[in-house]
Amino acid sequence: MFSIFGCPMHFGVGAPGLKYSLDYLRNRYENLRIVKLPEIIMEEDPDCVLKNRNTVAATCQSIAQYMYSVFETGKTPLFLGGDHSVVMGSASAASVYVKDHFQEEIGLIYIDAHADINTDATTVTGNIHGVPVASLLGLGDPKLTGFLHPGAKIRPENIVYLGLRDIDPPELTIMKDLGIRFYTYPEICKKGLASCLSEAVQYLSRLNYFHLSFDIDSMDPALMPGVSVPVKSGFTEEEVYEMMGTLMKELPIVSYDIVEFNQEFDRDNRTADFVSELVDFITNAERKEAF
Repeated sequence: MFSIFGCPMHFGVGAPGLKYSLDYLRNRYENLRIVKLPEIIMEEDPDCVLKNRNTVAATCQSIAQYMYSVFETGKTPLFLGGDHSVVMGSASAASVYVKDHFQEEIGLIYIDAHADINTDATTVTGNIHGVPVASLLGLGDPKLTGFLHPGAKIRPENIVYLGLRDIDPPELTIMKDLGIRFYTYPEICKKGLASCLSEAVQYLSRLNYFHLSFDIDSMDPALMPGVSVPVKSGFTEEEVYEMMGTLMKELPIVSYDIVEFNQEFDRDNRTADFVSELVDFITNAERKEAF
């Protein structure tokens, strides 16, 4: 059984439309009557490179605490963002829960157009939605690496990216230096999605628990316009369902994110409808159980 909840986090990117997008989904779709966690506004340090760091940190801590409590009920958490900074809270909760109860590590499947692995030393924009994977690895600003438990939550060898097509040069350096497995969207188009999924599953199959974080901007914005940072090209609906179906059937996924829906940029509810349909797909699909 799933527990669906979310947070209208917008401080990680500063896109105002994210503030009301979660309420839009909750009010429009019967299947999305979700628990809404608030953003927690904190006083900020004016000289900090990372924008809204204290507010994002406090909100992610709240997300992590709530999600940990969902695990303790025996339900599977399905989190709706908000910008992608929220994964610092959700993936931290999954990591700490699995470590506490099973003394094992989790894998991270990250489906996104962006690598989100900048640090406070490499970011150009200062937007925290571009640093969460680095933070989960224990890199960068210490205020963003200690949710629920100090230090790194994910090992680099336990990460697979799918769909990257906008990678900052410092991010590419970090990924290559750490040996992180990633598949760009052009590579997936060349090799075939099924082949890349098979490789990814085989690579990760040594692990028993996974967090899957899906950013809607991994998709073609011509098809899914309701995102804050669109990147040309990207996955189709059919490709997303193929990815989700394969990963859920082959790997024991314990928690999920769907993030970056921004109703301000949507057209004819195309993206909103897809979010609702994807939630239905995840909650009803055949899954490989972990617990």
